[in-house]
Amino acid sequence: MNREAAPAGVPTLDSGADPLGGHTDGSRRFIELRRLAVLARNSLGRGRRPWLAVALGATSVAVYLLLPNLIIGRTLWHLGAVFASLPLTTELWRLPMSLFLPTPYLPVWGAALQLVVVIGLSELVLGRWLTIAVATFGHVAATLTARVMIDFVHGGLLGLSPALAHVLDTGPSAAATAVGAYLLLVLGMRRCASLLCVGLLIAALITPGVDGLEHLVALTCGLLAGRFLPMNYRWNRPHELGTSGSFGPILITTPHPSERVQG
Repeated sequence: MNREAAPAGVPTLDSGADPLGGHTDGSRRFIELRRLAVLARNSLGRGRRPWLAVALGATSVAVYLLLPNLIIGRTLWHLGAVFASLPLTTELWRLPMSLFLPTPYLPVWGAALQLVVVIGLSELVLGRWLTIAVATFGHVAATLTARVMIDFVHGGLLGLSPALAHVLDTGPSAAATAVGAYLLLVLGMRRCASLLCVGLLIAALITPGVDGLEHLVALTCGLLAGRFLPMNYRWNRPHELGTSGSFGPILITTPHPSERVQG
């Protein structure tokens, strides 16, 4: 895609300069996180609010608090408890609620926090419906892939065994992983994306089981979404805003087909 040349002395996003004015080595290490922070701040300034993320986090906490109740808790388990040994139709209609049931490997505050932070940032920066689409894709694909792998791969990959078909498969990790990978990829946060990939791969090798496999599948879903649902973004330059010394908000748009051909 053809880019407009910047005036002399004005750094661009592609030049590697820190758009927030920092030039030290320490600031450059965290430049991707600082750019993400500016994105979120500007989205809040334009009136966007992460209500979806807040609702998801609050629901996960509410479900956790209601589970000890004999009547309500039993209903919630029947609505969201997912096992690979269940009939496929039963597993499918339980998948939405399974997002909120607690996982034995993650405390409730951790589950709620990752929903609020990851889903919230994506909701602010990329939009609510795109976030929902990627989260759903990752959650469903990871759960169903684990089911197939448990049925056909025994012990040879990530410690999978038929016994795992009876292990509770719940939690928001797959959805959050897919959304996080997509967010990092489309914003060009390559360092953070690489750290995420390496971390999940190491975790899957160290603690084999359903969780490790689902995280890798969800990661793949997020990267695939970033490949096939690309977004075009740039930093507003100071001369465009009539200011100096600082950069304005990032504009994010879906590339026009003609721009894809030219690029």
